[in-house]
Amino acid sequence: MLLSEILPTVSQLSHQDKLRLIHFLLLAVAKEEGCSLEPVADIESESALLNQLSSTEAVVLSPQAGSR
Repeated sequence: MLLSEILPTVSQLSHQDKLRLIHFLLLAVAKEEGCSLEPVADIESESALLNQLSSTEAVVLSPQAGSR
């Protein structure tokens, strides 16, 4: 399956499901790289992690913003 086929479906996911997808992909990539990341075992820990991630603001810095 191609990424271009998946993206429209991903964009329709809820915020929480997108975070779950990120978590799944992180674990999958880590496994492919030979890292052993343990998945979250219980629902309370997963909910706490998802709440923390959803309340985190991302800051994107651009080298162009500082040069004038």
